[in-house]
Amino acid sequence: MKNRIILLLLLVLVPLFSGCRSRTEKSDQKSSDLITIRTLGLAYLEEFKLEEAEKEFLKFIRLAPEEKLGYANLGLTYLRMGRYPEAEKQILKAIEIDPVDPDIRLILATVYQMNDERGRAISELKKALEFAPAHVKVLYHITELYGAETGDEATKYRENYLLKLVESAPGNLVPRLNLTDIFIRNGELDKALEQIEIIQKQFPEFPKEAVEFYDKTFKSLKNSDKETAAINFTIFHNYIKVTPPYQAGIMELKGPGGSLIGFPVITLAQQISTWTTEDESLLDVLKFNDATVSAGLDIIKGFPEGENMQYSDFTHITSADFEGDGDVDLYAGSSDPVSSLYKHYLFKNDMGHFLEVSESAGITHKGKESDALFADYDNDGFLDLFISREDGDIIYLNNGNGSFRDITAATRTGGSKGSNKALFFDLDHDGDLDLYKMTSDKNLQFRNNADGTFTDQSEKMGESKGGVISRDAAFGDFDEDEDIDLVVVNENGSNIFYSNQRLGVFKDLTEEAGLKSEGGSTSVTSGDYNNDGFPDLFITSVYPGGHVLCRNNGNGIFEPEKNMKEMFSSLEQVKAYDAAFLDFNNDGFLDLLVAGESSVKDGRGLYLYYNDGKGRFSDVSNLLPADIRSGRQIAVFDYNRDGDLDIAIAGMNGKISLLRNDGGNINHYVGIKLVGLRAGSAKNNHFGIGAKVEIRAGELYQTMVVTDPDVHFGIGRRMLADVIRITWTNGVPQNIFYPVTDQAAIEAQTLKGSCPFLYTWNGEEYVFVKDILWRSALGMPLGIMGGTTAYAFADASDDFIMIPGEVLKPRKDIYSIQLTDELWEIIYTDKLELLAFDHPDTVEIFVDEKFSGPPFPELKVYNVHLKRYPVSAVDSDGNDLLSRITKKDDIYISGFSPGRYQGITEMQDLILDPGDLDETKEILLFFQGWIFPTDASINYALSQTDAISVVPPFLQILNKEGEWETVIDNL
Repeated sequence: MKNRIILLLLLVLVPLFSGCRSRTEKSDQKSSDLITIRTLGLAYLEEFKLEEAEKEFLKFIRLAPEEKLGYANLGLTYLRMGRYPEAEKQILKAIEIDPVDPDIRLILATVYQMNDERGRAISELKKALEFAPAHVKVLYHITELYGAETGDEATKYRENYLLKLVESAPGNLVPRLNLTDIFIRNGELDKALEQIEIIQKQFPEFPKEAVEFYDKTFKSLKNSDKETAAINFTIFHNYIKVTPPYQAGIMELKGPGGSLIGFPVITLAQQISTWTTEDESLLDVLKFNDATVSAGLDIIKGFPEGENMQYSDFTHITSADFEGDGDVDLYAGSSDPVSSLYKHYLFKNDMGHFLEVSESAGITHKGKESDALFADYDNDGFLDLFISREDGDIIYLNNGNGSFRDITAATRTGGSKGSNKALFFDLDHDGDLDLYKMTSDKNLQFRNNADGTFTDQSEKMGESKGGVISRDAAFGDFDEDEDIDLVVVNENGSNIFYSNQRLGVFKDLTEEAGLKSEGGSTSVTSGDYNNDGFPDLFITSVYPGGHVLCRNNGNGIFEPEKNMKEMFSSLEQVKAYDAAFLDFNNDGFLDLLVAGESSVKDGRGLYLYYNDGKGRFSDVSNLLPADIRSGRQIAVFDYNRDGDLDIAIAGMNGKISLLRNDGGNINHYVGIKLVGLRAGSAKNNHFGIGAKVEIRAGELYQTMVVTDPDVHFGIGRRMLADVIRITWTNGVPQNIFYPVTDQAAIEAQTLKGSCPFLYTWNGEEYVFVKDILWRSALGMPLGIMGGTTAYAFADASDDFIMIPGEVLKPRKDIYSIQLTDELWEIIYTDKLELLAFDHPDTVEIFVDEKFSGPPFPELKVYNVHLKRYPVSAVDSDGNDLLSRITKKDDIYISGFSPGRYQGITEMQDLILDPGDLDETKEILLFFQGWIFPTDASINYALSQTDAISVVPPFLQILNKEGEWETVIDNL
C-alpha cells in the first residue's frame, strides 16, 4: 500500500512540475516578445515609419491588453498620423488602465491641442499636474498654451506655471529666459535682474554676439529702464535661442518637434516587470544588439580579425556631449584598412544616428593617437578635446558652436613626445580641472592656472623618475578623507596609489593601500560594486588571469576579492586592455564589462559579468552579439536616450561597434547632471567632475564618483529615489529630495566656512548678532596678496565687537551669549570679555570692526553726537542710491556684476556728496554692511594666477584740480 501511494505522488508531481516549468517558459517568452515589439515600435516611431509602428503596437496590445504602453504609443502614432479621433480613443484606454500617469495625459493634451481644442488641452494638463505637480514637460506645455492667449489672466497663469517650472527644472535655460521676459514686461525689474544673474552663473559661456546685449540688459535693469531692457533682452534672447544648450532645453521640454510631436511611453508597467520574478530572469529577455550600421558607425572599416595587429594599439573611442545639445557624441581613431593611414573621426549624434563632422569642426591634425577624452578645462560649460598622440598631445578648445581650435601651444602642455593617456580632475581642489599625463617615461602633472595656461608640477607627485610605462589611472576619494586620490596602473612596474595631501601634493602609499603589484597592468576602473559606500577597483592585466577585483575596506586599504578566481574564471585565457563598471539592467548594482583578446585561437576576449547584488559576479556574455569577440577600449553611454546604458567597443581589428541595450530600461533609473556655478562662485568645476554622488531609494543605497557629465543610477523596480546627496569637490554637501529622472543638480551657493557666529539673549530668545574673529583667519591662503602662496598671520587678534543693547538682556541676572562653530572652521578662543557703556540716548556708540592685519588697533570707542547723511549718493551710471544707505533695513547697494569667483565682482563706484562741510573740524566716515567672502579654495585658486587681482575698497576725493585722488587705499 505504501509503495502504491508513493508511486501515485510521483505520477501527480511530475506533470505538476512540468506545468510550472511550461508556464515559466511561456512567461519568459512573452516578456521577451514584448520587449522586442516595444523596441521595434519605438524605433519606427523615432524614424517616422508610422505604419510599421502601428503594426508593432497593435501586436503589443494583442499580447498584453492590460498594459498601458501599447495603447499610449498607438495613440501617439495616430497623433503623428493626424488621425486625432483614433488617437484620443487609444489614449483614453491607456488612461483607464493608469489614470495617474502624467505622460499619457500629456499625449492626450497634445491631441486636443493639435485638434485646436485648447480648453480641453489645458484641462487635461491640469489633471496631470494633480498627480505630478513637478512634471517638467506638462508644466512647459501649459505655459506655452497660456502664452498663446492674450489678456492679463492668461499672463498671470503663465507666470505662475513658469515659476513652478523653473523650480522643477532649474538647469533648463528655456523657462528661465521666458520668466525673465515676463518680469521685464510686467515692470518687475528687480526680479528680472535676479534671473539674468542666475543665467550668467549657471549656464555655459554666451556667444560673443550675445554678450553685448546681456551687458546692456543688465545695465538697463539696474537703471530701472524698462523699455531699453526689453529691447536688449529680446535681442539677447534671440541669440541664445540658436545655441546648443537652449536647443537641448527645448528638446527636454518639447521633444524634437516637427513631425515627431509628443513623447512616447518607454517603461513597461510594474506588472510586466513582475512576470520576471527575480532580477536574474530579466537577463532572459535583455539583449545587446549590434546597432553599428543603423547608427552610421560602419564608415570605420576594420581589418579582418587577427590581421594587422600592429595597428590595434591605436584604436580608441570616447564619448561626450561636446555640442551641449543633450545627445552624447563620439570621438574615435583607427587605421584605415585600405590606405593604412591613421584617421580620426568626430561623430555628432543626431537623434541616434552619428554624422562624421571632424573636418567642419576644425579637427585637422594628423598622426597616430593612443587615446582621447573630452573635458571642460577652461570651465566655460563646453567640453574641450584632448588627444594623446604619438607626435605630441593636442588640446582643442571648444568654441561653443560645435567647432574647435587647436590651443596646445597657449596652454603650455605640449611637447614632442605624447602621452599614452590623460586625465582631467581637480587635484588641488581649487575649482578647476588639472591635467595628469601618463607616458612611457615619466608621468606629468599640470596645474590649471585658470587663465588658459598650465604649470608643470610633477615634482609634487614624485614623478621625477622615468622608465615607467603607465597605461591608465582612476581618481576618487579612496581613503574617505575628503580629497581626491589617484591610482595609476603600470605595465612594467608596480601600480601606484597616490594619497592626496592637499595643496597639490601627493604621497605614494601603495604598500599601505595593498596595491603593490608586479607589473603587466593595462587599465583600471573604479566603482562601488558592493554598495558599501566606498569606491572599489578592477585592474586588468596583459597577463591572462592576472586581473584583480580590489575591495575597498573604507579607509583606502584594498583587498583582492576572495572568490575572484571563481567568478572570473572565463578571463583565465584573456589579455584584457580595458574594463568598465556599468549597471546594464538598472537594478542598482554595478555589473562589469571587460575587453581584450583571447590568448587561445578563436577564443572570446569580450566578457560581460552580472552583479547579483550580493557581491558575486556571473558570466552573461551570451547577452552580447556573438560575432563581436574582442575589444581594445570601452565607452559606456545612453546613445538613444531610452534610459539604459549602451556600449561602444573599439575593436582589436580597428572597427567601432555600437551595442544597443534592449531591455535594460524595464527597470527604472535616475539620471542627473551636476552644474557648478560658472560665474560668481567657481568653487567647483562646471560639470562637477570628482564630486561624490550618493542615492537612496528605499533600502537601496549607491554611491559614485563623477567622472562624466552624465550620472546614471539604476533603481530597479522602485518608481522614485528618496534622496540624492552630492558632496562637491570643495567639500560642501547638498541634498536633493525625491529627484526626478534627468534631474539637473545646480550647485547651491553655500558657505563652506566662515567665522564663528555670535548669538545673544534678547530677553525672549537667542538671536544672531554677527560673525566674529575675522581678523584671525588662521591658515587661510592669502596668495591673493602676492604671487606666491602665503597664509594668514598666526598672531592672536583682539577683536572688538559692538552689541546693541536691545539684543542683550539679562537672563536670571546674567548676560548670556553663545559662540557657535557651524561651518568648516575650528575656533581657538582664549579670552572673552564683556564691556558695558552707559551713554545718553542722544549719543551712538561705534567701534572699528573691520578686517585688518597686525598690528591690530587698540580699542577706541567713537561717541557720535551728530550723524550727517550724504545729500546725494549715486553710482557711476548716475543711479540714485541714497535711500539704500540712509536706513539700516537690510536693503543694500546691490547689482554688482559678478566675476568668476564668489566674493569678487567688477569694480563699482559709490559717489557721495557730503554737503557743506566748511565749518566741520573733523570728518569721520562710517560704513556698515555685509561682505560675501571668498573661501579657502578660491583663495588658493587666486594664488595661482595673475589674471585676477583683488582690490580692497578704497576712498578718493576730488583734489584742487578736480581729479579723483586716493586718500585711503584700503578701507
